[in-house]
Amino acid sequence: MQILLVILLVNAFVLILCALVAVSGHLLRQTGEADITINQQEARKVACGQSLLPALAEAGIYLPAACGGKGTCGRCEVKVASGGSSVTPMETILLAPERLQALARLACQVKVRQNIEVEVPAGLLSAKLFCARLNAARLVAEDIKTLEFSIEGDDELSFCPGQYVQVYYQMPWEKVMRAYSISSPASAKKTFSLDIQRVSGGIVSSYLHQLKPGDTIEVSGPFGDMFLHEDHIKGPIILVAGGVGLAPLRSMVEKLSEIGFLQPVWLFHGARSRKNLYCEEYFRELSRQHTAFSYLPALSNPMLEEGWVGSRGMIHELLEKHEIEKTAAATAFVCGPGPMMQAVTKVLVAKGLPSDRILTDPFDFA
Repeated sequence: MQILLVILLVNAFVLILCALVAVSGHLLRQTGEADITINQQEARKVACGQSLLPALAEAGIYLPAACGGKGTCGRCEVKVASGGSSVTPMETILLAPERLQALARLACQVKVRQNIEVEVPAGLLSAKLFCARLNAARLVAEDIKTLEFSIEGDDELSFCPGQYVQVYYQMPWEKVMRAYSISSPASAKKTFSLDIQRVSGGIVSSYLHQLKPGDTIEVSGPFGDMFLHEDHIKGPIILVAGGVGLAPLRSMVEKLSEIGFLQPVWLFHGARSRKNLYCEEYFRELSRQHTAFSYLPALSNPMLEEGWVGSRGMIHELLEKHEIEKTAAATAFVCGPGPMMQAVTKVLVAKGLPSDRILTDPFDFA
């Protein structure tokens, strides 16, 4: 009994200590305002103490941050001409020495503590902030929902198949963001859909899963360099997805279906079991209607009661076994967990596909 009491007291002390650290960190956060000058234009006031990423958003500049501002994707690169904080260890990993010497920084790693001058590439200035209203939510797999939104007001979301948006969620002490690929056709400008996998402990994915029709969210975008354009549809296309990495590829398939699959298209989709595999019937029907479209799913751990008679194993293993015509002339789009994408890339290169024709999109869907 005494031992149990000691353990409880120790745990209580640790929890209180953690709470004190969190509260003190919040109270000690630098306050006040600073001037941020973007591309040598008029300075704007932003709050001190935050990172440059949300500070730029305050000023109406929305940068891509597929990792949610964790400093792991390296996509929020800007030039900080003056006023930046010290270079962080993460930046020394993601940015080459010559880039750092040229004053390149990751916006999510720079702290705003004083007046700051920033140069943002022109290509990143087109993203907008939208208010989106949830129209419908469908459970399409055990832990995946497809959420269908409409854009409020007169705004339109013009994107290319394969691009993503960033969803914002306001926590008590900070606003966080996560990147989610658009899974709907690019031809629809006033509506879009997101395939959201609920992750245990995931802040934004849990928030999105509990939304009800009529609820609104803030999104910015579009973002992403892995997208389908006119040059790609002139040759064969290989699409490889792991789990909910299917989302951006769904948008691509919709586009290719609209134009009639002018060249061969292969869609490889890997999942753990059948209850994690989604849009299966839709893609099977599409493959029956279009001989140029091939749907190739594989389950790594199918359950006996599911009656799965298809391919078993990892998706890169199925890809390795499958014969693909004119591989060297194809373009591949790969989306899923990091290890899966690495394995798929190795297989594609071994099959003769040049590495510069393999486009990948890592994600963090928590």
